[in-house]
Amino acid sequence: MSIGRHTLLNLGSALIPMAIALTTVPLYLGYIGAERFGVLAVIWALLGYFGLFDLGFGRAVTQRMARLPEADEIERSKLLWTAFLSTFLLGMLASMLVWLFADYILLNVIDMSAQSRREVAIAVTWMLIALPALLTTTVLTGAMQARLRFTELNAIQLLGNSISHILPLAVAASGRVELNFLVPAMLVSRVLLPFLLFRQCRQHVPLIGIPVIDRTHFKAMLNYGGWVSVMMFIAPLLVIVDRLIIATISGAKAVTSYTVPYDLVSRTMIISGSLSSALFPRLASAGAVEAHKLAERATIVLIAIMTPVVITGIFLAQPALNLWLGYSLAANSAGVSELILLGVWINALTIPYHARLMATGHPKTVVTIYLIQIPIYLFMLWIGLRNWGIAGAAGAWTLRVSIDTMMLLSANHALANTLRHAAPYAALIAIASASVFFLNLAPWSQWSLGLLLLGITLAKDLDLLVTTIKALTYQKAPIK
Repeated sequence: MSIGRHTLLNLGSALIPMAIALTTVPLYLGYIGAERFGVLAVIWALLGYFGLFDLGFGRAVTQRMARLPEADEIERSKLLWTAFLSTFLLGMLASMLVWLFADYILLNVIDMSAQSRREVAIAVTWMLIALPALLTTTVLTGAMQARLRFTELNAIQLLGNSISHILPLAVAASGRVELNFLVPAMLVSRVLLPFLLFRQCRQHVPLIGIPVIDRTHFKAMLNYGGWVSVMMFIAPLLVIVDRLIIATISGAKAVTSYTVPYDLVSRTMIISGSLSSALFPRLASAGAVEAHKLAERATIVLIAIMTPVVITGIFLAQPALNLWLGYSLAANSAGVSELILLGVWINALTIPYHARLMATGHPKTVVTIYLIQIPIYLFMLWIGLRNWGIAGAAGAWTLRVSIDTMMLLSANHALANTLRHAAPYAALIAIASASVFFLNLAPWSQWSLGLLLLGITLAKDLDLLVTTIKALTYQKAPIK
């Protein structure tokens, strides 16, 4: 299959759970309240953060397996057994660290009621039990991506993500609204994923022989994955630190006012994420020049796709929140959606080049860029929260993404070329943003302007998008 088809598969498997989430969030808020919802957001952020204990083996499996010859089944099997067993053992270590740190953060740092504290204490125990199995999901997913088994992979992920939204809601609807019931209900689908993925990997990698940790593969993955794990330590921090600081300064309810619009609009990043996942194994098996050209074409596609998506979102975000959550809750989130959407568009400019650096064995460069960003982001986040509340936090996130994009494009020697492609689209985004933030237009004028900008974007995109997608579709770069 082509990159374009794999991207569509990835996108399709993400859109259905997203639609389910959009439907269920208001129901969750009605059943469990804003405080419990905010605490759940922090719990999932922490759980995702401790996923760094796979030491980057998930990405390492994809990168190394994509480079192995097609006929070398034995080496593929050794590689996956090594990664699978290693991450399970690391998961046991992670469980102990979660017990030491997550319990302290949830019970002592975040402002919440005494009832929520009692519920969290029990919920943390369920996290500890599930974590070893959860960590193996990354390496099994990496193997399926390397073998280009995107159809099976996306079917399994679609099932798991759908259950993770529906099952806890059913539990809450039954009257069990306490966190000690909701968290294990959410974990059920997450634990189901590695079992289903393991079954597919046995067939398609395939997994053969005796399960052992091969020292050669372990050392090679550790060498590559070591930098990836550092990146995985930093990257989630850049994503979840805003929630932790908001919870510390303003309380769990403020986290809900920030997280709900953030999660709503940041889901548009599934488009760039879907392309990146499909692109990565191709980039890993391609030569340096070919990989750079492929990343450039993919960036052009993302600019063309994301511009009308973001323009539409800028005009519809606040009305959608009013309709979705009600005017009272939506008013507390004013400005967050639009600012995050700006960051989403800017981030799309660098997604393929980020994948290129990782696929061609340069994770150290990405880590260095992240390390430079941390103190800058923390300073901007603190200033933004103190002066403008959660809208200031959203603005700090978008500024951080802008810095990240400039640095990653420069590292790929693609800054000038990308800015040249993006400049006309950036002007349209700027006009849309200015009309929402600074111009007090009548509703009919604002909608007319939005439709005009959208029409200009789509007309500009049509020929370029069709031509470039055909180029990506043709670029099959089969695995060796």
